[in-house]
Amino acid sequence: MLSTLTYAVRVETTSTQSEILDATCSAYLDCCNMVSKTAWEHKTLSQKTLNRLAYHRLRDEYHVGAQMAQSSIIRVIGNYRTIKETHGNPWAASQPEYHSPGYDLVWNRDYSILKDGRLSVNTLDGRIKFPIDWTRMPEPYRHGKFGTARLLNRNGKWLLLIPSTIELPDPSQPQQVVGVDLGIRFLATTYDSDGHTDFYDGKEVKNKREHYKRLRATLQKRGTRSARRRLRKIGNRENRWMRDVNHQVSKALVGRQSKPTLFALENLEGIRHATEKVRRQDRYTQVSWAFHQLRQMIEYKALKAGHSTIAVDPHYTSQTCPKCGMIRKANRNKRLHEYQCSNCGYKSNDDRVAAMNIQRLGYQSLVESHSDKL
Repeated sequence: MLSTLTYAVRVETTSTQSEILDATCSAYLDCCNMVSKTAWEHKTLSQKTLNRLAYHRLRDEYHVGAQMAQSSIIRVIGNYRTIKETHGNPWAASQPEYHSPGYDLVWNRDYSILKDGRLSVNTLDGRIKFPIDWTRMPEPYRHGKFGTARLLNRNGKWLLLIPSTIELPDPSQPQQVVGVDLGIRFLATTYDSDGHTDFYDGKEVKNKREHYKRLRATLQKRGTRSARRRLRKIGNRENRWMRDVNHQVSKALVGRQSKPTLFALENLEGIRHATEKVRRQDRYTQVSWAFHQLRQMIEYKALKAGHSTIAVDPHYTSQTCPKCGMIRKANRNKRLHEYQCSNCGYKSNDDRVAAMNIQRLGYQSLVESHSDKL
């Protein structure tokens, strides 16, 4: 089976190269806005028509190359088609506007990877070569089939978001379902078909990230050049450490399963909304957790081991009684991390209850998929 995952790799630049990339991304943003306005005014999504109306203007007014002009036209058409799929009419909503600078790069046209591992990118100043930090992308995906990437500047660091597709062994027919709840007190809590629960403690991680937060605040107040250098080193050290933790947790979690397993994982959108509700002073420790990275690692390791995964809606999983099905927010005591059903009296750890409900949703999806095949 094919597996496609997107990874952010760090692009290392000089100050001059960074300025060139900034100018390139800014020009691309202007091109997209001009094409969007043209498509809106003429109510057309025809690439041939937009080429006729916008191509030469893009080349003349923004001094971009042919490839960037075409890329901006293709991106805008794709965005309008997404609106059409959502609303049924691409002109039903307001005209799309682009505000976040970034550059969509087509593989082997706008960007390529050289034999020495460096990145070659088409810019306003021609093709420029950059060293890349590949540590965030697992080895198999570094040799996969790359798709259209996105180059962007995030907090002064240049990142390339690369979708990579590799061939993985087809998963075996699941013999059990494991529900995985991601959290703060426990990085992950699992519940399997045999009723067994595993907790992956997150206390050390929470404390260490709070330590980094305090240290970062102290250095930011100083504002000296040496403090800024140390801030960068601390950020890199924290990211490497967090990645190693996620690697160890995902490896242990997947490695415990000896028979073909369907891992039911939380939908990341639900996780983000849930964590956004925490107190402001706790937001760094909780919202900035590498949930996405941990989930990707679990998914990748599960598929590599011949298991399968499914994403389920995590809403109300911590408020639903796994025994009688009653949903009540007051049944969960967040301070004590306990759940007690006011209807049937069932009592357990709240993270375990969430994992039980996620496991149940995964099992329901498995049964439904089998029914559809009959």
